[in-house]
Amino acid sequence: MKIATYNVWNEDKGIGNRFEQIIQEINSVDADIIGLQEVTPFFYKNYLIKISGYRYCIYGKYRDEEEGLAVLSKYPIDEHFFLHESEKYFNSRALAVCFESDGIRFSFTNVHLPWDSIKEQETQVIAIDRYLHEQSTRVDFSILLGDFNNDVHSSVDRFLLGEQTLNGYESNPYWNELANVFAKLNNMPLRATLDVINNPRWKGKNTIYKPSVMDRIYIMDNWFDTSLLSVEIFGTDISAKNNLSASDHYGVVAEVEFCK
Repeated sequence: MKIATYNVWNEDKGIGNRFEQIIQEINSVDADIIGLQEVTPFFYKNYLIKISGYRYCIYGKYRDEEEGLAVLSKYPIDEHFFLHESEKYFNSRALAVCFESDGIRFSFTNVHLPWDSIKEQETQVIAIDRYLHEQSTRVDFSILLGDFNNDVHSSVDRFLLGEQTLNGYESNPYWNELANVFAKLNNMPLRATLDVINNPRWKGKNTIYKPSVMDRIYIMDNWFDTSLLSVEIFGTDISAKNNLSASDHYGVVAEVEFCK
């Protein structure tokens, strides 16, 4: 199964007409299921639904912004829940869906934590983790991915990995972050997804921020056999028309073999 996450860079915040460029990246990676962040209603209705090639699509718009989260899937989605609409889960920016493949049941949750408050990031990731652990008895595998707006080794990452508590809470069972695991197992460098050195959005303009691995894919540890076949980034191509990559973030795609 190919699993992917991609922050598509809200057009109002970006520059240039990148809609078709984004669709090309999404279709080229050909994930079985993909979570997208910063999706405007216009882009969802006029591009993702009509020309992305995915049959099953779910969208949740934030109540205070003209953007939201989308999940595109080749598998029928039989349940979905937008945590942003639930005070019980602190209106967290997460869109959760459930589906089945080859008799195996999955939960798949797409997140976009706020960029401007580590306190709010921690509050939301605790709530999201709590929700997913509540649902874990109903599924065989739980997948959590998206733009976490923090780097590896941050408090959010360490909480999910089971390496620290947050506000007295712990994640148990913990999660495994696929890009970091694959890089270490294969003696490879971990590549930044917010690449403020090479991405044209930032190139030559940034003198303060460091490259970060903000876009990540986690799988909850459940002791079933799982084979991680590959992890790659995508969206690095630069268009000759606008001299931009499709987004200011690169996407992440992982190929995983699940066994039950």
